[in-house]
Amino acid sequence: MSPDGQSKILEGGKLSPIPTERQDTLMPPDPNVRIGLGLIARTFLGIGFASFSLAALGEAREWMTNKRRWFTNDEYMQGLGLAQLMPGAPTVNLTSYLGYRLRGLPGAAVATICFLTPCFLLMLLLSHLYLKYGEMPVVSGLFRGLGALVVGLVLNTILNLLRSGTKTIFKGLMAFAGFAMVFWFKMGVTRILLIAGSTSLVMVLLTHRFSALATWTGSWNELWKKGTVSAGEAIGQSGPQQVTSDKVKKTKGRCTAPIDDPDYVSACSRLPLCLQWRKSIVLVICLSLFLAVDLLLINLRPELMQMGSRFLRIGALVFGSGYAMLPFIQDTVVNRFNWLTDQQFAVALALSLITPGPVTIIGTFIGYKVAGVIGALVGTVNMYFPAWAMTAMVADPYTQAGRVGYVKEVLGGIVAAFIGTLVVVLIKLAGDTLVDIPAISMAAAAFLLRRFAKIETVWIVLGGALVSLVLFR
Repeated sequence: MSPDGQSKILEGGKLSPIPTERQDTLMPPDPNVRIGLGLIARTFLGIGFASFSLAALGEAREWMTNKRRWFTNDEYMQGLGLAQLMPGAPTVNLTSYLGYRLRGLPGAAVATICFLTPCFLLMLLLSHLYLKYGEMPVVSGLFRGLGALVVGLVLNTILNLLRSGTKTIFKGLMAFAGFAMVFWFKMGVTRILLIAGSTSLVMVLLTHRFSALATWTGSWNELWKKGTVSAGEAIGQSGPQQVTSDKVKKTKGRCTAPIDDPDYVSACSRLPLCLQWRKSIVLVICLSLFLAVDLLLINLRPELMQMGSRFLRIGALVFGSGYAMLPFIQDTVVNRFNWLTDQQFAVALALSLITPGPVTIIGTFIGYKVAGVIGALVGTVNMYFPAWAMTAMVADPYTQAGRVGYVKEVLGGIVAAFIGTLVVVLIKLAGDTLVDIPAISMAAAAFLLRRFAKIETVWIVLGGALVSLVLFR
């Protein structure tokens, strides 16, 4: 036993501390050990079961940064930024990016498929029951109750994102600007991207040119501490100052950050990024083969070809969110091809809101109505395939660019602006759902249970479903 009370062993003629359980826990992941596809599948399957609407962003963040600890908070927020920049549903885009960063193209495929499997199977079952037996009174009650739960869960998600994505004064202002651009000025995602990106770039350049502007890129805590220190000096008081840092302390490759520090050295940061032509060519070939099989399948039946090509176009060209895709989907399936009536589309939308996963899972209902199970598969795959392919193509260069200091700061401003736009979505959801006291109570209960009691989302949803059947019969 050493004088300091720590057990030691003889190693190379020197005394070395015996590794304790906590030290092993704090060791950074071995870069040569890959995360198994089975573990990725189980993880994203669990996320898919418990993810409703935009609450999926919070569920994924909880699993990636806290439970599995595969990503740091900054890495997760960087992925969220790319998810917003790609067309289609941001939750699916984020899943594809996270899976790709963990295990490349196989990881992206496994993560996305497992994330969508629960909502696909449940929507397939509900579609069959509705189209076979007609009206489903239970859906109305579940829609009201689970819709209220979603509002509470999304509120908790947005608060977490605001806390982690707007740590600096400038990012806080960018979040407010993003909210204003959508809520008051009704801007689209392209304009928001241009304005947020250019503003962030100008701010980064000015900050590095004029040190007096550094306060605007400092954290709120630093601003508060400066004010506190200034006040203490003004009255002649002084005391020990605490030095803080957002970076992880590393000594000889060992992570010495506390176990509850979200900014530790993650498994993701240990994975190499290789921009090789061979890898790019293989990726393009795989995507081309997949697309060829899809096109061959949809050419078997005229309605499959029409639906598949339309959904591919919508999935590739509509930016913003899954909700932004709904008007284009409705125009295609109701007005142009008359596959669904207005009433059937309303039922399909309600079903997509009471099932886990993105709202664009409505494509499964439409596909099943048009051509059965094969149609459901074609509708679902073609809705998400374009954005999945784009995300896989740009993930490596995007991540490498994000490791450059200036680029990382610019991306941080863009992400903050997009977080502000989520508040507008929350307001719309709340306005459509919280129409009476029971709904408001359920939303508040879901928020409190998730934020303060730390109850798992899946249990909140299951309990809320039972309560909905009683309250909204």
